[in-house]
Amino acid sequence: MNTAAWDACPRCQRPPAPNGSGAVACTACGLSPSPLPRLWWSDADTTPEGFDAASADRLTDLATQDHFWMRERARLVARLLDRMAATRGAPWQHALELGCGSGGSLPLLEARARRVVAVDGHRRLLQQAQAGSNTTVLVQGDVTDTRLGAHQHDLVMALDVIEHVDGHAFLTEARRLAQPGADLLLSAPAFPSLWSEMDVMAGHRCRYRWRQMQQELERSGWRPVGHTHFQCLLFPLVYASRHWPGRTARKAERQPSRRLDRWLGAVNRFEVNWLSPLSLPFGSSLFVWARAVAP
Repeated sequence: MNTAAWDACPRCQRPPAPNGSGAVACTACGLSPSPLPRLWWSDADTTPEGFDAASADRLTDLATQDHFWMRERARLVARLLDRMAATRGAPWQHALELGCGSGGSLPLLEARARRVVAVDGHRRLLQQAQAGSNTTVLVQGDVTDTRLGAHQHDLVMALDVIEHVDGHAFLTEARRLAQPGADLLLSAPAFPSLWSEMDVMAGHRCRYRWRQMQQELERSGWRPVGHTHFQCLLFPLVYASRHWPGRTARKAERQPSRRLDRWLGAVNRFEVNWLSPLSLPFGSSLFVWARAVAP
């Protein structure tokens, strides 16, 4: 990647300059370079609606404790990206992650695309993402209105983001940012029957069924290519944990003992290793890959 691109505003492609208050920022949009390389901050550090600081803390906890769901989901994402890449015939040039969080998936994109840009609303999560990434340009912003240039990316990825925001606005913005024929990899919580207090705490607005996601994609300029579910084998246990009276089961799901984490992770690993080529009919998460339809 050309590191000179870091010196220009990722939205406007203009070099930052001192503004009226003496701070250095883009004179067109107000985005300013942070003290950290490759990280650009918005002029206001706002908490994204639908994903507050407490939700961000819970996500960080899952990532830092090496949780079985996060760990094996990353393996599935890698396999799906490789499957998508095999059908392209050419490497991705410009990848974008919307709602990158603390950046756990950025190394997967950096290994598969020449240039990677990531957007998230939480400044603290972006700082964590910057520390764990090598070349990604990180931008603080609204994932439904990034103000990035249109039609610049041939891969867009968003993992468990759409359930926090307006789905049509999100997918329409993703389509605006994508080149015609670009790939989209998307995941979301699945099956309304799993709705529980955990969804409320996470700031979810819904859990998706495949047909609902298909309709939202097609309405927003995307052609679904394939879909599958994750945690198919653990679905009965997930359902029980969400509906069992009291908090014991939910705590075991979010903070399992080391032995339970290894066992649950082994089940998910078996599913990813042996069943990921299939379109699994149910699970706690829905994964969809799609192509941008030409205007």
